Amino acid sequence: MKTEEQSILIVDDVPKNIQLLGSILKEESYELEFATSGKEALEWLDSKQFDLVLLDIMMPEMDGFEVCRRIKENPATREVSVIFLTAKADFQSIIQGFETGAVDYITKPYNRKELLIRVKTHLTMQQQRKQLELSTAFEKKIFSIIGHDLRSPMGNIRTYIEAFLLVNNDLNENVISLLKDLYLLSDNAFNLLENLLNWAKSQSGGIVCRPQTDNISMLIRNVLNLFAMQAESKKISLQFSGADVVNGFFDPELISVVIRNLVSNALKFTPHGGSITLNAYHQTESDQERLVVQVSDTGTGIPPEIVDNLLHKSIHFTTYGTDNEKGSGLGFQLCKEFVSLNSGHIWIESTPGEGSSFFVSLPAT
Repeated sequence: MKTEEQSILIVDDVPKNIQLLGSILKEESYELEFATSGKEALEWLDSKQFDLVLLDIMMPEMDGFEVCRRIKENPATREVSVIFLTAKADFQSIIQGFETGAVDYITKPYNRKELLIRVKTHLTMQQQRKQLELSTAFEKKIFSIIGHDLRSPMGNIRTYIEAFLLVNNDLNENVISLLKDLYLLSDNAFNLLENLLNWAKSQSGGIVCRPQTDNISMLIRNVLNLFAMQAESKKISLQFSGADVVNGFFDPELISVVIRNLVSNALKFTPHGGSITLNAYHQTESDQERLVVQVSDTGTGIPPEIVDNLLHKSIHFTTYGTDNEKGSGLGFQLCKEFVSLNSGHIWIESTPGEGSSFFVSLPAT
């Protein structure tokens, strides 16, 4: 089934050739236009959008090679598919045809059935390209909305609730409990938006890693401050047991995302009254000094088959936490990708019913 967008421009200085080709293509209900010179073809292309140009080479004033070159140099027409349809069958002409940007080269006399198949193939590819562009544009719009219209107000809501709780100590316990629940809900929504944006950037190649020498201990303490209220709501001990200064070579922004996701995950699967401990230290791996960040919890633990899926498979799945918390399933995939960008690796040690430890190894300074 053809669409109105499947339009073809036939360019040939011999009217009989245009008439013959037009009669073949009209059977397929393509929308056709005709030009008898290169100049006329370029004028058509300036005034109307085409999906395909069937272009002769041997024409007076401007040959097909020059027409194709101009089509591909023009940003408005460079995506139009060009097929040379010509009597020039020498090897050098064929090579030149593809070098100027043509997607195909058909020599005269052509086989009717072969011509139709090749035209249909390139029109289908062109239509798929357009659909992909529309899909990509839609995705960019969605993530633009997430990034600008949702992320900022959600972050503000979380901040306002936290600030209100800090300065109003005489509130009714029920009100305080409600506000804390609202804070946790807004915090979870904000973290989900952050992960979605980071995942979208990583999938499109938009993430740039800028490693530098930095103190991981300070970064960890900043992350723990973000989760203090969430830990308090489950009466979980959240602490850092490392030294004040443990340096490494990493991108602070990307590794901060990694640690935030690991701590968030630990809080999700640690029951009330449990504990989460973070540590950072140097150790030797394969005769090289490495920085290791460890996040350990007294949570529910992870079965071996799920550990294997987390580490070795690019799948997104999520399970409910001890308070029925639900994540996006993107967090650990982001951790793996961001750690890899920092020339690191990640592994898990876990015992079901006892807890888990997540380790991130990064270059040391």
